[in-house]
Amino acid sequence: MPMRFVNRYQCPRCAKEWTDVWDAMCDDDCPHCGFRHITPLRSEDVEGSEEDDQLLARKR
Repeated sequence: MPMRFVNRYQCPRCAKEWTDVWDAMCDDDCPHCGFRHITPLRSEDVEGSEEDDQLLARKR
């Protein structure tokens, strides 16, 4: 199974928090206000699943 990362974010503009699964520890854009290039507060290694693969495929 490919490695996945559960990345936890908090927006510096609106302070909303969210979690997303990626195949890297990458910056993300706030889904609430659109603020860009937010670095994860924390990332956890997890094993990928078919559901994660589908989620990642939709993001690309």
